[in-house]
Amino acid sequence: MGQQTEELYGCKYRTVCNTAQNCNKLEQVQRLSARFACCKYERTASVTSMLNDLKWESLQTRRNCQRLTMFYRMQHNMVSIIPAEYLVPVQPSRSRSDASSPLRADIDIFKHSFFSATVRMWNSLPVTVIQSHSIQSFKTGISARRQH
Repeated sequence: MGQQTEELYGCKYRTVCNTAQNCNKLEQVQRLSARFACCKYERTASVTSMLNDLKWESLQTRRNCQRLTMFYRMQHNMVSIIPAEYLVPVQPSRSRSDASSPLRADIDIFKHSFFSATVRMWNSLPVTVIQSHSIQSFKTGISARRQH
């Protein structure tokens, strides 16, 4: 799988799920794992129902929750990353005063980076979720939003 290296505060980390093809490959690993966990290898067995029985969320959903949780921590100074260095504040509207915009992305590695992808998800969250007073209530809010 094509991996890209990104750098954030001097720490390099790998981005594996940077294309739809790579994401699909990762999801296939989870689907094979569900077959293994349920001991159902027949071609007619529904992997989707196995995933539901196991209560396993898709890897994409889990990645999005982790991204949003990290962004919440950054916005509330729970980690040593200052989002203002990577974001551009947008003009407040009547309904949203906390929206942000990522720095302009001209290359693919930045278009799929943490900030570009996460800011779009963050700006689509309801204000009540963003203004949660604890990390646990934030996680509950994004979890409830996923189930609707």
